Amino acid sequence: MFKLKYSKMFDNTVFTKYGLKPVVEDFFRVCNETFCVADGVTRDDIYGNAVSYPETEEEAKMWVKNYPNPSGAFEAAKITCDTFVSEISKLPDNQVSRDSIFSAVQMSNENVKLINQNREIDYLKEDLYCCEVVGGRIVKDILYCFSLGDCHITVLDDKFNIIFNTINNHKRFENYLENVYEKENTFDWNDPKMRIMVRKEYRNNPKQKFKGEDISFGALSGEKTSEYYVDTYSVDLKNAKYICAYSDGCEPFFESKEKIEYYLSNLDEIKNEGKERTLVVYEKE
Repeated sequence: MFKLKYSKMFDNTVFTKYGLKPVVEDFFRVCNETFCVADGVTRDDIYGNAVSYPETEEEAKMWVKNYPNPSGAFEAAKITCDTFVSEISKLPDNQVSRDSIFSAVQMSNENVKLINQNREIDYLKEDLYCCEVVGGRIVKDILYCFSLGDCHITVLDDKFNIIFNTINNHKRFENYLENVYEKENTFDWNDPKMRIMVRKEYRNNPKQKFKGEDISFGALSGEKTSEYYVDTYSVDLKNAKYICAYSDGCEPFFESKEKIEYYLSNLDEIKNEGKERTLVVYEKE
C-alpha cells in the first residue's frame, strides 16, 4: 500500500533570498491515492516583453513589479488539478483505467477553455493561459497516470533505481530548435516574432513535422489539439518503493541516482535551491 509521504510547493529561491513574493504558477492537489501537479506556462510581462528568471536583487524586484499578477497561467494550473483530481478520485477502483484518466484530462481541458474563450489572443501579452501537467491514481499495484509537457512522474525501487519515467514531449521541439535555428544563430526568444511563431505555430499543432517526425509540443490550453500531446500509462508497482510527481523546477533533484537518494532522504532540502518547484511523493509501506 502506498501512502502520501510529501507534498509541497516552493517559490524560486532568488525571490525568497531577498524577501520578495513572486507570482505563483505551480499548483498541486492530492486526495488519497489521486494526485495532480501542474506548472502554469511562463508568460510575457505586463508590457508584452519576454521574461527570464532573475539573478540579482534588482532583477528580482523588476520581475515582481512587471509580471502579471494574478497570472492566468496559475488559474489554468489550478483548474486542471482541481478538475482531474475531482473526477478521478470519485471513481471506484474497478473504473480507473487509462481511458478514464484521459477522459478526466479532457474535462480539465474543457474547463481551461472557459477562461480563454472570450479573450483576444495575440500570443504575446495576451497569450493563452495554459499549463504543463502530470497526474494519476494508484490502484493497488498499478499506477494509472498521464503526462503532458515537462512536468514529470518518476517511479523508483527501494534502491532508488528508476523503474519508470513519463515522456517529456518538449524535448523534440527543443532538439528541433537546436538542430535548425540555433545552429544558424537565428532564434532569439526576446524577438516578439519568435515567441508568436513558437506559441502559434508549434505549440499544440500536430501538423508540424520535420523529416516526417513530430516536432511540436503541448500545453493544456483549452485547445482540442492539446489533447494530442497527452500520454497515458499503466505502471506496474510491484517492485516500486516511491512514486514522485513534480514540476520541472525539481528536475535537478532527479539527474542522478546519487541526487535522487539524497533528496528523497532529505526531502525538505528542496526548499533551499531552485526555481519554483513542486514535489509530491508516495511511499510504499
